[in-house]
Amino acid sequence: MGWLIESMQIAGGFLGDLAVELPKKPALVCIIGPRGSGKSTLVEALRFAFAGLANAPRARQDLIQANLGQAVVTVTTAGDNASYVVHRRHRQEPSLSSRDGRPITNIDLDRGSFLPLDVYGSLEIEAIADESIGEKRRALVDELHRPEHRDLIHALAERRRELEANADAIRLATQRIADVTERIEELGDVRARLSALPATAKTGDTKQLAAAIAQQQTNVREAQFVRDAIARLAELARALPAALDGKLPQPGSAPTKNARIIQNAEAALGDAIAKATKAVTDTVGVLAAAEAKLRGHEAELAKAHAEQQAAYQKLQSQHAEASTLLSERAAAQQAITTIAELEAERSQLASSLEGLRAARTRLRGEYLLQREQLSAAREKIAAALEREAGPRVRVRVERNADNAEYRQLLLEGLRGARVRNHDEILGSLVTLGPEQMAELIERNAVEELQDHTKLAADRARKVLDGLREHVDPFALEVVAIEDQIAIELDVGTDDDPNFKDASELSRGQKCTALLPLLLARRDTPLLIDQPEDNLDNHFIYETVVEAVRRLKTRRQMIFVTHNANIPVLGEADLVICMNSDGRRGYVARAGTVDQCRTEIIDLLEGGREAFDLRRKRYDGKR
Repeated sequence: MGWLIESMQIAGGFLGDLAVELPKKPALVCIIGPRGSGKSTLVEALRFAFAGLANAPRARQDLIQANLGQAVVTVTTAGDNASYVVHRRHRQEPSLSSRDGRPITNIDLDRGSFLPLDVYGSLEIEAIADESIGEKRRALVDELHRPEHRDLIHALAERRRELEANADAIRLATQRIADVTERIEELGDVRARLSALPATAKTGDTKQLAAAIAQQQTNVREAQFVRDAIARLAELARALPAALDGKLPQPGSAPTKNARIIQNAEAALGDAIAKATKAVTDTVGVLAAAEAKLRGHEAELAKAHAEQQAAYQKLQSQHAEASTLLSERAAAQQAITTIAELEAERSQLASSLEGLRAARTRLRGEYLLQREQLSAAREKIAAALEREAGPRVRVRVERNADNAEYRQLLLEGLRGARVRNHDEILGSLVTLGPEQMAELIERNAVEELQDHTKLAADRARKVLDGLREHVDPFALEVVAIEDQIAIELDVGTDDDPNFKDASELSRGQKCTALLPLLLARRDTPLLIDQPEDNLDNHFIYETVVEAVRRLKTRRQMIFVTHNANIPVLGEADLVICMNSDGRRGYVARAGTVDQCRTEIIDLLEGGREAFDLRRKRYDGKR
């Protein structure tokens, strides 16, 4: 056994003052009552308690707002390892605690993995049946709590995140290489220019001038160093007091039983701020003194630079030709040094890029292997579901059959390609795998694309240009080509079986195909609102009732129903009879089938007279 819903209380709202105790074991619970008595609200209150309203459709949000907007829902659970109490109110965070009242934090109930709950209405069942390609059917398989399956899904998501981070790193390294290459090209062939310059000027000894030029270049760096140092000290002197200038947190004025603790916390905060303020004041003084010294050094350095500049200008006028030559040679030497540094940086970036691409190859291999492992795990689970569901229902995993995401990416590229007949072109493009297509885009391989797709040369060029502009090859490499889950129902005979996909069936047949799977999926609580909708009584008895009898000893099942076969022939352990006075719904009676016999006959059989008349007619009596 995983866990059970043990009790539920609702304070306020349409079901105000409701309190329900459920069997403390896996069991069948049936909720009956006239329309408008709050049966669906009771089920949705349970779903709301454990899953909130994240991603809930508008109709469910409106129901919770109207019937439970002012209510507090409290649910107590029981399990093998621990028991919990959940409190939930509309538009507030849920409260989770142990049975003895200890709060439990760092648990996100809305994710649905801590206390997993299966809840379905007839429309939700139909939606799963209708979605032949998509996520809903995969969720039937993927949400099963088999640890190895969950681990695969989490590992696959982690590997995809690593591939996305790797792609970002490759893009950055590639752009940096391009930037460095552009800077190298802008500097040009300075080595040739340097070798073409004369070694010496005709004006004689230029050693003194060369030294003066070198000193001028050094002076620029020296002046910048002192300015940067002064600016940094001034920045620190401004930033430190500003860091303490923010508004302090206030505990509020409301009375509390925790006043002593809050007062101690206020005192600790005040003491820390006072000490920090003194330390900052002292530090700002040190910084100001240092800044003053630096400004003195700046003035001293400026004076020295001015004297050196004057001497340099005098030498420059004396050796104009030598000065020009030395300046050119100095600039060329500096450019050569810069190019050498840039070439070393580019070599390092290229080595890093090579490592990133090698890592991507490894990650992509692991990603594809994990996808295969996930498909294999799905096949095992699908086979187990099929065995549980019976011979009329077939569940198959068609590997890599759902390429909707891949098609959408390519379609976005085609929209910018200025070509017609997108659907026809898309059909030929998807014959190429995502990795193969990514490689063609990256290499700009028009002829290869033309060979694969049989497009004319001009159209192939336009298509590839559109894809290169609008489709990221890295995104293509990890696009999900998902498994398709086929759910089929045998609508033929024993001698001539005829399996059809659930999306092709009538409304009643859709539920006929899906309901056995929902019943058999796992051992967590299952809530279904009116499972008999669109189903004939023969199927309810033959399939639903049989499955309920077989499974109710291993999972808790709570059904809202208008069909007597489910509680009576399913031998419900508890029947909850709801009613309403028009202003609020309430529990009129709760007990066994025998204890609620009158309510079952009145509500589900049309009353004693109708029940007796049908029985006489079936017995051939008038």
